[in-house]
Amino acid sequence: MQTLNPEHLVPIRNLSLRAKLIVEGVIAGMHKSPFHGFSAEFLEYRSFTAGDNASRIDWRKYAKSDRTVVKLFEDETNLFANILIDKSGSMAFTSSGVSKFEYARTLAAAIAWILIRQRDAVGLAVFYDHLKTYLQPRSTNIQLKHILGILDKITPLEKTQCAAAINILASGIKKRGMTVIISDFLDNPEAIRQGLRHLRYKRQDILLLQILDNTEIQFRQKGRFKFRDLESGVAIKMDGHTASEYFNKGMRLHNSILRSMCRELQIDYEQICTDEPFSRALIRILDKREKLL
Repeated sequence: MQTLNPEHLVPIRNLSLRAKLIVEGVIAGMHKSPFHGFSAEFLEYRSFTAGDNASRIDWRKYAKSDRTVVKLFEDETNLFANILIDKSGSMAFTSSGVSKFEYARTLAAAIAWILIRQRDAVGLAVFYDHLKTYLQPRSTNIQLKHILGILDKITPLEKTQCAAAINILASGIKKRGMTVIISDFLDNPEAIRQGLRHLRYKRQDILLLQILDNTEIQFRQKGRFKFRDLESGVAIKMDGHTASEYFNKGMRLHNSILRSMCRELQIDYEQICTDEPFSRALIRILDKREKLL
């Protein structure tokens, strides 16, 4: 498999094409849905295609619209999934050519592509200081176009309130399924814990993907710097040695708490650096999911 680094793919402005290139480099058959249909409740219509059983055609719909469609029921989709992506200001950070946000939305697009290719129902939620956008899960190609269209237009801004967004999303979930959360999770970990508990209460299998820049994983700088908070705009001056010691200690503690709460709540956690090839990160995620199923 040819491995393309993020800086080679991000210049491709068409997000749909970018996601397709990544997915084509990954064996989609690695993924197995952890849940199958729970009822025969009607979900939506889709166009009749060669190979479909003619008995499934909705003739009333055909008589009214002259369109040949079949009914799709919940038990014909493997999984109901929601992808929750962070577009707060901190996600705009980059020390190289690829920001955390660009990496996150590309990964979200690839995950949505794989799930919908399998006829899994996928929804999308976008947040910063609150839940900004939400698409209910659907399993059609039109849904994939809607998801890619939203991901293509959004830009990072404002403050992070990851925990509040998780709680709002959880409040609206009524079906058992999976929630994929993509963020740097630079928010109060105890508040995040409450949101994750809410999702678990709603019978969600949670996949938490923490996207970090390489300098956030290990900060090593010399000299004097001016640091500016991308969300509040507050700036401070500090020498590199003091900044490195202070920052690395804080990030280690924060990420340790995050990992601990994921173990406690039985949540699948992956930390991904923005210099890791998309296909490698995706295969690692899917391979781990396979072992958990």
